[in-house]
Amino acid sequence: MTAQIASDATWAALAALTLALVVAAHLPRSRVERLSGLLHRIEAGRVGYVAVLVGWMWLGWHFFAR
Repeated sequence: MTAQIASDATWAALAALTLALVVAAHLPRSRVERLSGLLHRIEAGRVGYVAVLVGWMWLGWHFFAR
């Protein structure tokens, strides 16, 4: 197995896990919090707000500025 295949498999597994968590969060009587609720809880404090802002900036720089 090459490093490229291992990397692609890891990203595919992370994407599948994320999709499964999003679907589970939208089921009735689910104990999994939705992503929007999680972001609201993180952004409640100043440090969390800045961390989310810097994270969005990092994503934008690495995925959209190239």
